[in-house]
Amino acid sequence: MTNTPSYKLTRIDFHGSKLVAIEGDTPETTLVAMKPVVEGMGLNWEGQRKKINSHPVISKGTTVTVIPSSRGDQHFIMLSLDLLNFWLATIHPDRIKDKQVRDKVIEYQTECARVLFNYFFGKAIKHQPILPNQLGGIAKGVINKALAPLFAEMDELRKEIQIVKDSYDPSSAFVTNYKPMIAIVKDLNVPSKGRRGLVCSCSAKCNRFLIKSGKSHMVRISRETGRYVYHIDGVSEWLNREGKGMIAAHIDKINGQNRFHLVTPTNGDK
Repeated sequence: MTNTPSYKLTRIDFHGSKLVAIEGDTPETTLVAMKPVVEGMGLNWEGQRKKINSHPVISKGTTVTVIPSSRGDQHFIMLSLDLLNFWLATIHPDRIKDKQVRDKVIEYQTECARVLFNYFFGKAIKHQPILPNQLGGIAKGVINKALAPLFAEMDELRKEIQIVKDSYDPSSAFVTNYKPMIAIVKDLNVPSKGRRGLVCSCSAKCNRFLIKSGKSHMVRISRETGRYVYHIDGVSEWLNREGKGMIAAHIDKINGQNRFHLVTPTNGDK
């Protein structure tokens, strides 16, 4: 829904960019135009727009507002100021390869929300007397709000670590659906002759297939052996696609060599 209220539009200089905001009575009613923030950080707006609209918490703090410009009226996604730091915390600088963009993201995460808050509410806080019995509650509220994104990120990290622990180590004492390629080849009754080379070829082919199929999560590394292991569902799919043919060709080759060596020479061959 497009919001077209009567408002006071404010543009604030921030490290060479213009932050666009609409002043409200509180941080919850103060709105920040997200596109200038995203582009000022050097990030792709379309990708961040989709993430904002799909996030179950952040999306509830957004509204679409018409902002006039030299090119005519434009529709901007606005986010309430109290959720700006929450959104900033969803961006992981360590995943950004471009150092210039990464430094810019950290700069915005460090200063952007504070600059906007001080611009609109700094004077009110400065001139409003605070009673001694209010200090504890204010400090607690500020600390909890500042740490909330960190706590949420730590909880997500804990869940990811648990998932990895539950499916990572394919040792005999660990219940798992992952197997090394040597075990898969042995299960298919491949003769030991030339098996090592076949295992290497199958491992490389299976790796490539699963990664190209978007199933890289089905490839792990054993902590005990340091070798690749594969989820049985992924291996089954690869075997049906090309693995069975490779293994059958290898077995035929080995059997052909055995037959060749076992041929009894005739009198004319002596």
